[in-house]
Amino acid sequence: MNILVIKQTSLGDVLHSTGHVRALKQRFPESHLTLVTATSSADIYRHSPYVDEMILFDRYRVKKELFMHPLWCFRHIREVLQQIRSKHYSMAFDLQGLARTVVFLYFARAQKKYVKGRWLGLSGFRNKSLHAIREMDGVLALAGITEFDTEMEMATSLENEQAVDVLLNQINPNSLPLVVLSPFSRWQSKDWPLQHFAEAAERLSKDYQVVFTGAADRQQEIESLISEIDADNIESLAGKINLMEFAALVKRAAVMLTGDSFPMHIAGACNTAVVALFAPTDEKKVGPTRVSAEVIRAPDCQQCDRRNCQRACLSRISVEQAVEAVISKI
Repeated sequence: MNILVIKQTSLGDVLHSTGHVRALKQRFPESHLTLVTATSSADIYRHSPYVDEMILFDRYRVKKELFMHPLWCFRHIREVLQQIRSKHYSMAFDLQGLARTVVFLYFARAQKKYVKGRWLGLSGFRNKSLHAIREMDGVLALAGITEFDTEMEMATSLENEQAVDVLLNQINPNSLPLVVLSPFSRWQSKDWPLQHFAEAAERLSKDYQVVFTGAADRQQEIESLISEIDADNIESLAGKINLMEFAALVKRAAVMLTGDSFPMHIAGACNTAVVALFAPTDEKKVGPTRVSAEVIRAPDCQQCDRRNCQRACLSRISVEQAVEAVISKI
């Protein structure tokens, strides 16, 4: 039995689907499960025991170079479609439901096709008021797959775990409870002021080991921030660990403080307590789902869902409120 799953947009969206892939494999343990995902998201499933084959679509390069290198782009799209059509599938699922993903579902040779959304000729489920994970539950339910745990997970390798253990032995020799601060998201409007993170770090460092994380392009900014804090037990791993090592780090954390971001989803996938700061986006649709999570919503926020909102609503969440929430989770 062959099953096809398509989920190939942002890291957070792809991570959301990990529980559904697990549910499919648990329902059909002898099946061969093929996942179509973005090249940039492949690491999320790199060590998954539920995926037998990955087909990678370099969607960001296609988007960037469509008009500069159209021949390469069309060749790449054709190759991906050929890989998809190389098998006959008993069932195929598009858990994204966008035009750029559903095209792969239309081309797939599958007896039954299911999609998130409403698309001509396809069995679909759509309820925008639901959390993204619960909405995908509805897609699986169309195929009779219910009563399975679909919470996220993140599989890491022994090598990832050992690399992080070495780092933690160096920066946290006293084995203090680990607090991870992840200041940045893809939206400026979802970022708590960096100075607030600095004040929170200084307060928390008295009793806990604080570790800042971030991408390589934020490394200098974070290290400069830390250099101005007169406190011990604060370190930066920004730009120093890869995605899988970051997940291994989060598994070892007592709690994470972050905004509506991919690190927040990683904390959920690792079942690590998280304090999530929300303003422009709706936590009912994209927020953490674990009972160990706490959401702090900015007061008087219009919840505009805008990437570059200038109201700076998150700045109205006090450092004291955030720190108290973090300590309550440890």
